[in-house]
Formats: sequence, structure tokens, C-alpha cells
Amino acid sequence: MKRDERSDDDDERVLTAHQAEQDGRPFGVQLGEQLQRVREEKEATREDIARKARYFGLPWHRPTVGQIEQGKRGVSAAELLLLPLIYSKPLRDLLPAADEVTWLTDETAVYGSRLRQFLDEDYNPADASMPGPWHFKAAVRQGERHFEALRRFSDALPWGSKAGFAASPDESETKAAKRLNTTPEYVAYTARELWGRGLAEERDARLAERPDAPTAPRAVQAARGHITRILLDELEPSIREHEKRRDLPPPHYKTVKTKTGVRIVREDGGEDG
Repeated sequence: MKRDERSDDDDERVLTAHQAEQDGRPFGVQLGEQLQRVREEKEATREDIARKARYFGLPWHRPTVGQIEQGKRGVSAAELLLLPLIYSKPLRDLLPAADEVTWLTDETAVYGSRLRQFLDEDYNPADASMPGPWHFKAAVRQGERHFEALRRFSDALPWGSKAGFAASPDESETKAAKRLNTTPEYVAYTARELWGRGLAEERDARLAERPDAPTAPRAVQAARGHITRILLDELEPSIREHEKRRDLPPPHYKTVKTKTGVRIVREDGGEDG
């Protein structure tokens, strides 16, 4: 089957973590149920199926078929490929139903409709992504770790901070924070917000712009100190404005699936910038 012969609904369906946990069942269990259904439709016994499997070189016996149907025994890749010969049905018809959620492993779940697309001649493995008909626990954990890191970082920054201005404080910003009686993160953030670079970079840039820039070590040190005091005077009003928002309740975040991937958004729908 080619891609244009399938419904677009299969590609648009999104499998959420809740649906995967609530509705999903192991692949082996669902496959066994399908095989039992087909066998019973053909009015064949388990011994009939085992005998046919042995014809194709598989060491199956009646209990083997029973174990597979009950989901207690998995099938190898070779056995899976031979199932159409054993059951006289296309492999697509032996896989879990299109609307079922299948756990291929403890970490990966998928809708049966997408599982059947493995057999399509134009199937692209790059299509296996979230959000969509796939659910990967590893991707959810990665999003949760990112969220936790964002939460810890945002706790040290002004409420509503823009990510582009966030940076780890350097030594000069840590010292400036003590003089301004604030946090190093506030100094580092506000410096980049005002000047587009850190405190030390701005200080050195202004020193280099002076037509009478000193060259003697003591004179350079004195000039840096003078410029630093000017910069702190420029920083302080903005820092105090940020501190006024410090006691406001912080926004709450959540992880959501969108058509472009897993995103972390504010629960109130607002934007942090």
C-alpha cells in the first residue's frame, strides 16, 4: 500500500501519555489475540497451526501455539515473517487493530494504524516522532528534566524573564551583586538585557572606546573601577524593578505535545518572552 492510499487521520492522530498508559497493551498479547481469532475463524485447532508451522521449519507444537495466543511467548523475526504462510493471511491483518494502542517495549507505544504502516513501500522511519501516533517514555523524561532545569533556573531570575538574556554569572557580576545587595543572576540577566553582553564585557568595551584610555596597570585598574561604578548605577534601577516582581507568584508550567514537538508552556497561557 502506498502513502496516498491511506487516510490522513492516521498521520494526525496524537497518542498521549495518558492514552498510552490507559489503553495500551503489550504487542505479544495483541498479536496472540489476533492469531487466535484468525485460527478460530478458520475452524483450525492449535495442533493444525503447529503442524503447518513445522512444515515451514519452525519447532512449534500445540502448547507453543497456545503460549503465543495467550501472550506468554513472543515470536522471533523469522516467525513473524512466516505467519502469513502459516495462517494464510497478509501480515497486515495479523497485526494489532488500527485503533489499538500497542506497547512494543516498556518504553515505546504506538497506534496499530502506524504499526501496520511498517509494511508500506514508502514508509520512512523518520516519521516515528512525537507528537503523533507514537509515545516514547524517554522523550517525556527528557522534557521533564528540561522543565525541572528551567524551573530551577527561573527561580533565580526575575519573574517573566526572557531566555535570551539568561546567563551564568561571572566573577565580576558576583562581586557586583554583593555591592548591590542582590543576586548574581539578577546582575547577569539585567546586564544582558540592557547592553546585550555581560558586565565585564561592557566595562572593557567602554574602556577601549575612551580616547584617553590608560595603559599603565594601576591607571587601567582605576579606570575599570570608575567605569564599573557607572555601570552599577545604570543597572540598579532595572534590578530594583525586577526585584519588585520577586514576591509575585511564579507561573506554573506544563509539558504538552504540539505538531512540532514536545513543548513546555505556561498553564495560564501567558508568554515568558
